[in-house]
Amino acid sequence: MAKTILCLCRDVTAEDVRRAVAQGYGDLETLKRFTGACTGPCQGKTCVDAVRRLVAELTGRDVEEIAVPPARPPTTPVRLGTLAAKDAS
Repeated sequence: MAKTILCLCRDVTAEDVRRAVAQGYGDLETLKRFTGACTGPCQGKTCVDAVRRLVAELTGRDVEEIAVPPARPPTTPVRLGTLAAKDAS
């Protein structure tokens, strides 16, 4: 059987998703936490549709029923000195 990679950023395969759904992770929010899918640098832009289709197929639901996790833009680093400053002005 060929290895089908659904999430290139995190190297999550179709088999990883199948295994996760079999263990009860049937929605994208918990599935991404369990497998790491959709959490790479692309934030799911390249893989969320493929993962949704497979989850829908495995759970017998329509793709539209599989909610897309909310977009969470990456944060920017803050220097500790900035947080420790008494007066930020």
